[in-house]
Amino acid sequence: MPYIVEDFIHPGAEQILQNRKIVLKHGDGNIMLKPGNGEGGMNACLGARDVFVESRLDKQGFCFVTTGTTGYLAMEIPDTFLLWTQDQPMQATVTADGKKTVYKAPKNDVTEIGETDTPGGEKRSILVELRISK
Repeated sequence: MPYIVEDFIHPGAEQILQNRKIVLKHGDGNIMLKPGNGEGGMNACLGARDVFVESRLDKQGFCFVTTGTTGYLAMEIPDTFLLWTQDQPMQATVTADGKKTVYKAPKNDVTEIGETDTPGGEKRSILVELRISK
């Protein structure tokens, strides 16, 4: 009988890439993209464990649901500029022009990330990881 080996790849990653144009790589399962096409935008991302990522790539934005007190998800979401948290503080890693920056996003707050973080803006940024922080 073959062994089942967990590869930690986000379920439906290929379909999400095709439909939403973002790459969801791997994680521990405690941060998942909310099912659907993003319809409703931020208003559909109001649950206590939700995290909203805003990007110029998709006017709807991207809603992630957290299920634990720890967790991570590696990804590639281009042109990301805002992270909105509910009850869960997060850490977001962003790359811009080959440089990585880590942002701490407190719970129940909006955090400017990437190009919106500095006056005059930076180069367009890519969100590469979300991590639940304590």
